[in-house]
Amino acid sequence: MLQLISDRTSASVAERDDTTPQLYFQRCRWCGTAMYQRLLCTGCGSTDLEAERSAGEGVLCVHRNVTAGADRWPVRMAEGFVVRCRVLGTRDAVRPGVRVRLAGEAEAGAEPVVEPCDIPEPPPWSY
Repeated sequence: MLQLISDRTSASVAERDDTTPQLYFQRCRWCGTAMYQRLLCTGCGSTDLEAERSAGEGVLCVHRNVTAGADRWPVRMAEGFVVRCRVLGTRDAVRPGVRVRLAGEAEAGAEPVVEPCDIPEPPPWSY
């Protein structure tokens, strides 16, 4: 079981006893900006950050760095922060704009793992 390692400067993914994955992020107490694993607020520069639990849902953003690996995508979470995640799914199901939900994490300190919420059906025709 993963342990939550969270203080005012770090956030991570943790799992509860029922193995439901959780993603923790930081929110600035001064301006309310949400961010993932930062030392300073990206909005105002404050160090007064508190850890919050994410709902675990987001949307895949445009993937510009193809050399980093095809299964690593930036995900804009519902709370407003962007985190680079490993995406599970077929090539047809993984594209910008697809809604995703948290699926877990391989080990402590690794990138969060997400999966598509609504997997599209394959076309009725084949090659």
